[in-house]
Parts: sequence; C-alpha cells; structure tokens
Amino acid sequence: MKALFVLLHYLGNTVLAVLVFALSLLLLLAGYVAFYLPMWETAGLEEGAPGGAWMWIEERPIYYRTWGSQDDPTVVLVHGDVVEGSRIWDANAAALADAGLHVIAVDLLGYGHSERVTEPIYTLRAHTGVLAQLLNELRVSEATLVGHGQGAGVVLQLAVEQPQFVGNMVLISPDIDSRDSLLWRLLAREPHIGRAVVWAVESGGPLWKWQRTQMVADAGRYPAEYMDAARQPARIVGTAESLRMMALSQPDDNLPEAIDGLGMPVIILRGEQDRTCSEQQAQDLASLFSDASVLAIPGAGHAAQIDQPGRVNAEITQAAGIALAD
Repeated sequence: MKALFVLLHYLGNTVLAVLVFALSLLLLLAGYVAFYLPMWETAGLEEGAPGGAWMWIEERPIYYRTWGSQDDPTVVLVHGDVVEGSRIWDANAAALADAGLHVIAVDLLGYGHSERVTEPIYTLRAHTGVLAQLLNELRVSEATLVGHGQGAGVVLQLAVEQPQFVGNMVLISPDIDSRDSLLWRLLAREPHIGRAVVWAVESGGPLWKWQRTQMVADAGRYPAEYMDAARQPARIVGTAESLRMMALSQPDDNLPEAIDGLGMPVIILRGEQDRTCSEQQAQDLASLFSDASVLAIPGAGHAAQIDQPGRVNAEITQAAGIALAD
C-alpha cells in the first residue's frame, strides 16, 4: 500500500512538472509572438494577390479568381481551413479551364486575400452567405461545387439553403462535423496564448510547414514557390486574430441532418493516405445522399488535389459533364 502511495505521488509530481513546463513554454511563446507579430503582419489584402478581384459583400472585400469562358459550364472551388485560401487550387484551376470549364475560386472570409474580421463570426452559415452573394453577383446557377475539407461543409450548406446555385457536388476529403477540441477553445480564449498558437501552427510560424506536409502523401508536391505564395496571406494584418476568432465562433449549421433532403449527384473523393477523413467516414457521409459515390485516390493524402491534380481534375470535369482528353 505504501509503495502504491509513493508511486501515485511520483506520478502526480511528474504530471504537474510536465504541465508547468508546457505552460511555461506557452507563456514564453505568447510573449515572443506578442512582440514579433506586429513585425510579421504588415501586409494589406492586395499584397501578393495573384491577379484576381475583390467583390464587396456586406461591406467587406471578398477576393476571388476566375479562369475560362463564362459560356462554359461553371465549376466553383471552395477551400478548407488553410490560411492561403484559394491558392490550394493552383494546380487545378488553369487545367480545368483548359478542359472547357469556367472556373471560380473564392477566398472565404478571413482566408487568403479576403477581409479579416476580428470577431467570432466565422460560422458555416456566414461563409455560405458570402459565397451565395458572390455567386449571385456573378450570375452563377446549377454549377459544379467542389469543396475540400471543411469547405465541403460550406458547399453542403449552400446546397441546403440556396440549391439554385448547385447542380452537383464534388467533395474532397470532406470534414463537415469537425469541431475544435475543448483544449484549443480554452487556449483560444486567452488572446496572447491563442494568437501565439495560431501563428506557430496555422499562420506561417515554425510548425506551419510541418502542418502543411501532413496534408499530402508526398511533401515534394509543395514546391518552394507554392510555400512562399501560401505563406504570404499569413502576413496580412489581423490574420492570427481572425484565425483565433474562428475557434471561438459558435457552430450554426444543420449538417449532417439536412443532407437527407438533397437530391443532386455527389462524388466524394478521398486520398488513400488521408489522416483526416477515413474510408468509413466517407462511406457514412455518402449513405446520407440519394445519389452519391465514393472514390479512393491512390498516392494522395488529405489534399488530393495537390497530390494527384490530374486524377482529381478528371473527376471534376466528368461531374461537370466534360471528359478530359487522353
């Protein structure tokens, strides 16, 4: 009994020491980032933007790019939770336009070169509302909507609330029921610690590149030019605080319950080496639709459009009613 007490006492002290050490590191990181962030975030929305345009929606500038002829079938590309926003489609958009599609890629609010809002308003329905207004202004209807990761949730919510925009859907490694962990939400509540963690992992800090490589099966698919371009939006003023606010935004969607009423065709693409969306999760999601199929992409991780752009483009063009030439 005494030995057990000694063991528990030792384990308790060890856990306490680890917690104190971790908290000390967080406080040091928070102090460093509080000093460094104003020198890191110095860019405006327009700096480094790759030739697109801004549309003012609810008095906020939303950035988007287009390729191809408006007379061709339209494909809308919606990114997930990546600070670079629509740049994650760089390996796909031009090739899809060359195949005979009108391509639109948008930076959702708080991402890419769209407006930073430092309030917890980043809900799925807020993103859906912005996307719907942009597509309405661009006179889009019955398009092929392509959503990656959490962007698949935006696409699905749009199909539920504004089905006139959606002819069919391609969901790449969908992550529609992901919720931030309790620990992260607690850390995010403390401004200095929350911004420090966001910067370190999601906004160009020391763990950002590692986090990106976890999304692909082959890290070589991220050339240096892409990494440089992808990091640029992280330097826009207010980025870290906006990403922190995303963790504090309260969910407001009605997914997956509302999926049962959707009748448009759906293709779910999943990289065979995806660490986020399992085969079972993809099949479970597909079972909620009346017309859905699941396809595995060999040699691809969570960002299959980067690992295997040719294969993903072929599925998108087929969904849009166009066959790629061999």
